[in-house]
Amino acid sequence: MPVIERVAWDYAGAEDIAYRFPKLQLKYGSQVIVMENQWAVFFRDGKAYDVFGPGRHTITSNNVPLLTAALKALRIIGDIFECEVVYVSNSQFRGNFGGTAYSAPSGDLKYQAELGFYGYLLYKVEDPKLFVTEFFGNKGASSTKDIENYIRGFINERIINEFGSYDIFKLVQNVDETTDKVALKISDEAGRIGIKVIDCVFEGVKIPEDARRFASGMGSQAMMMQYMKETASELKGSDGGGAAATGLGAGIGLSMPFLFQQQMQQAQAAAQQQPLVVCQSCGFKNPASFKFCGSCGKPLTPPVKLTCPKCKAEVPENFKFCPECGTPLTKSETICPKCNAKNPPGTKFCGSCGERLSP
Repeated sequence: MPVIERVAWDYAGAEDIAYRFPKLQLKYGSQVIVMENQWAVFFRDGKAYDVFGPGRHTITSNNVPLLTAALKALRIIGDIFECEVVYVSNSQFRGNFGGTAYSAPSGDLKYQAELGFYGYLLYKVEDPKLFVTEFFGNKGASSTKDIENYIRGFINERIINEFGSYDIFKLVQNVDETTDKVALKISDEAGRIGIKVIDCVFEGVKIPEDARRFASGMGSQAMMMQYMKETASELKGSDGGGAAATGLGAGIGLSMPFLFQQQMQQAQAAAQQQPLVVCQSCGFKNPASFKFCGSCGKPLTPPVKLTCPKCKAEVPENFKFCPECGTPLTKSETICPKCNAKNPPGTKFCGSCGERLSP
């Protein structure tokens, strides 16, 4: 194996997170060149050692003390040694996620809804040594695709775990609050693998129609009645049910009209007492506590409005021109208070330094 005089990752693409130079034979005096947006991590036997920042570096025992100590411990003496160099980009990347999860058992029926979710994550490597140890040491990654797949699985696993701790009542009524808490959990745990989360965006959470109905008081009562009917039917048709099954079926049958009427009256009384919000998309009447329509899933919050800079008329946010005077409407960029970087309108976190931007 020839001794390498120069190592550089000078062909990195915009989407490349890391690259591994395997089984290099280097010597004290070899050159390691690191671009402005990179780190170079010395790696051997599944462990990350010394880290080089941007610049042209000549390898000496002084600037790779951790690797040198490991080589001496292995009784490898001399100017030539074998190791790997893993280059890591410190640019910002986007990773998509999506999948299905189940809510916590809800109500007397212990009902669990199957939820769909999808979105994206903006992130960057913050601790290159920890990152290399986790992905190339513990996970055995060998390419950017391996890293992306692991990060996607990492995010999906935490979303599934978090959704599993909320019942369907809370999920239907507080989707935004729930996804914000899940995003915060992902951000906290990403630091354990050397990654900093700049923003975590849920583009959609799909809640089945039967789950929305169950989340309303009337819907959960109706599903309970259906469950009672099916249970009684199974008992009557089973072997050995005898008088017990007949008695249970008769008891349920006799009490069914009374129970149904009572539950209908309770649900109607609750609906009359609770203020309602009419969905602007489909006209369905929802309890005032709902943030999304129980019929079509559209947001119930009033649309954000802009003020025309010329005639001061209030205009819906999605309009490009003022309907009163025809003036073009543009949203101003958000300036980061920490690093003064310009960010697109609606950005929650600064794309340069990760600082939270005020709404």
